[in-house]
Amino acid sequence: MAGAGGSRTPRRHRRAPTNGFEVLPSVSNKPHELVNSFLTEKVYQGLSPETIRFYRGYLTRYINKSDFPALAATQLQITRFISSQECTAGGRHAYFRAIRAFYIWLASKGYIDKAPTSDMKAPKVPKPIRYAVPLDAIPALMTACNSSQDRLIVSLLADTGLRRKELANITLSDINLDDRIITVWGKGAKQRVVCYGTVSARYMSEYLDETEPKGQQTIIPNVWVITNLLEELGEKTGIKCNAHSFRRTFATESVRNGMNLFHVQSLLGHSSLTMTRIYAEQVNSEDAIKAYKPIVR
Repeated sequence: MAGAGGSRTPRRHRRAPTNGFEVLPSVSNKPHELVNSFLTEKVYQGLSPETIRFYRGYLTRYINKSDFPALAATQLQITRFISSQECTAGGRHAYFRAIRAFYIWLASKGYIDKAPTSDMKAPKVPKPIRYAVPLDAIPALMTACNSSQDRLIVSLLADTGLRRKELANITLSDINLDDRIITVWGKGAKQRVVCYGTVSARYMSEYLDETEPKGQQTIIPNVWVITNLLEELGEKTGIKCNAHSFRRTFATESVRNGMNLFHVQSLLGHSSLTMTRIYAEQVNSEDAIKAYKPIVR
């Protein structure tokens, strides 16, 4: 549009595309600054510190290790980069997820015309059955515990399927002792409730009587108390155990006991039913036969 002196209003010029994906010249040499902007927005959206560290680590390595301008990358260059990384298949898949999210964000903000990953398929990852604590191993773990705190941690992990951090963040005011219900803040600042059984209730009462925590005080000191305990129990009993293996046990046994998969999803705090199915993958055809009921009866 002509100005007062007859000259045209300057327009923002994009660098001439050499690969089908245009990028603003003002940002073409500032990928690290854009990564920081991307992360700032993700923090604002409420993503967990662990997720932020995931994005920061993979994107920083991508920009530092790539031998091409990251903001003008082609799909072929990205594919070759990911394929060349000396890491596990899961690591290459993680690179893909972080890189894809970054380019989608760049395109949404107008820094590039189109995300080069828009129609790019994720690298395949082997899908071995993930370990779950065997149900008959839990009594041995409980016997190996040395304190009421230890017994409560193991019992709640098995009874609720809580994440390690979720368990460590529980305060006395989160617990409804009468109804055996705990209010939990999970990933993405999402609140949910979980329940526990009579055995866990007994351990809970025993532990609270000993420690007498106040309303906003966490009942477990920190996440490392949980981590160290499970490592010690593993060494003492020879039974492999961590918080996630208890989550898988919870998911598998809940489905085997007839719980609706949507209810299991809610208790685990999964945003996707796909993830719940992964956790309950040890439920097999024999379990299905036991649960089968004829339609015509």
